[in-house]
Amino acid sequence: MRLDLFYRSSGKNYVWLEPAMHVAFRLFFRKIYVHNQSGVPPFKPVLIASNHPTAFVDPILFCEFFDPPVYNMTRGDIFRKPLYRKLMESVNMFPVYRHRDGYAERDRNEETFEYCRNKLHDGHTINIFVEGIHHLDKRVLTPIQKGIARIAFGAYERHPSDELQIVPVGCNYIYGDRPRDEVKLVVGSPIYVRDYWKMYLENPNMAIAGLCTDIEKELRSVCYHIENGGDDALAERLLDLWRSEHPASLLPIVEYSGNRFFGEKAVLDRLNGLATYEKSKLQEQVDAYFSAVEKAELTDAALLHPEHGSISWSLFLAAGFAPFLLGGILSWPVRRLANFATDKLVKKREFSTSITLGTAFFSGLLYCALFLIAGLVLSAPVLISLALLLPILAGFFLFYREIWARWRMARKARRHPKREELLRLRGAIPFVLIDQATSSSTTKP
Repeated sequence: MRLDLFYRSSGKNYVWLEPAMHVAFRLFFRKIYVHNQSGVPPFKPVLIASNHPTAFVDPILFCEFFDPPVYNMTRGDIFRKPLYRKLMESVNMFPVYRHRDGYAERDRNEETFEYCRNKLHDGHTINIFVEGIHHLDKRVLTPIQKGIARIAFGAYERHPSDELQIVPVGCNYIYGDRPRDEVKLVVGSPIYVRDYWKMYLENPNMAIAGLCTDIEKELRSVCYHIENGGDDALAERLLDLWRSEHPASLLPIVEYSGNRFFGEKAVLDRLNGLATYEKSKLQEQVDAYFSAVEKAELTDAALLHPEHGSISWSLFLAAGFAPFLLGGILSWPVRRLANFATDKLVKKREFSTSITLGTAFFSGLLYCALFLIAGLVLSAPVLISLALLLPILAGFFLFYREIWARWRMARKARRHPKREELLRLRGAIPFVLIDQATSSSTTKP
C-alpha cells in the first residue's frame, strides 16, 4: 500500500496487520495473480462487488492488493459479542444484518447503509459480497443481493458524484480449502451509478433490478463460472489438462497479469457452450485417461513434463537439503498447530483456509517474537538471526517440498512402462478446449 494511503484506515489493527499479511500470503499461497489492480482507484467512492469463496481470506486479499483501505461488509451475527465487534471493526469490517442469521428487524441495516454512504462520500472503498453467502463452487450464484444497488443509489442521492462506481472483482482459487493454493484476483470494468440515476428517479425497482443484472453479468466475466453443476468434475479435469499445458512459473510469487485466469476461463466458457452429447463423449475420454493415470499412480503434469526430473533439479534438491531440513524443523510447531486447529475447528470447507492461515499467522508472530526475545535476553546472535530468518526458511521448506514431490513424480513418469500409452490416450482427447483457451488468453486485455 502506498504511504499516502497507509494511515487513511480507521481500523487500528488494520494499519499493522496489512504489511504483516503481505509476508503471510507469500508463504501461504504458491502463486497470486492480480489483474487490473488499478481498476480499484484510490480517493474515489468505490463499491466492490465480489464473489465469496472463503470466509475471511477473500476480504484480506482485497485489503492487501488494492491501494485504498478496503472496508468489508460482514455478516452481523459475528458482531454480537462486544469483543468480537471491536476486533472486527479494528480491521475495517462492518456488519450487515440478515434474516437467515436470526435478525427479525432488518431496520438495523439503516445504520449500516448510513455507514457506507459516509465512507463513500469520504472517498473510501466498500466491499460487498453480492452473492450473500460464501461457497467454493466455481460459479456465480444468482440472483445477486440487491443491497449493493440500494446502497449505491442511496449514496448517490445523498452525495451525487459522477465518480461513484461499482467495480466487479473476482476471487478465484484452484481449490480454496487448502494451503499452497493458487489465487487470481481479477478486476473488471467499472459500472457508474450516474448512468442509472434517471431510470431510478422514474422507477426505482426497475433501476435496482437493471443495475443488479449488469453487476451479475460483469461479475461472471471475472469469475470462474460453470453453468451446469453436473459438469463440475469434468471442468476440473479439463482445467488440470490446461494447467499441465501451461505450467505456472515458480517465481515471482505475485504476478500482475490476467493471462492465466483468462486462459482457464476460456476452457470453462467453451465447456459451457458444448451440446450435451459432446460433453458426454468428452467426459468418457477424459475419464478414461485420468483413470489410467491414477491406476499408474502418476499425474498428468508429470507425464507431460519429464524435464522436472532433470539433473539440474536433482542438484538443486541436493544443495538445498540442509536449509530445507532446518526450515522444516523450525517451522514444525507452527505447521502442527495450524493443522490441529483446522482439523478441530473446521466444519465447512469454506472456513479451512481462514483457520489455517489465521492460526499460522498469529502463532508464527508469537513464535518469532519468542526467538527474538530469547536472543536479546541471552545476547545470542544465533537466536536473533533465526527469528529474522524463520519466514524465509519456512518458505523455502514449503517450496522445496513441492519441488521434491514434482521431481519424484516426473522421474517415475519418465521411466514408467505405460508412459507412451498414456500419452496416446491424452492425445485422443479433443484439445479444441485447450487450444481455444490458449488463443483467448493471449487476446484478452
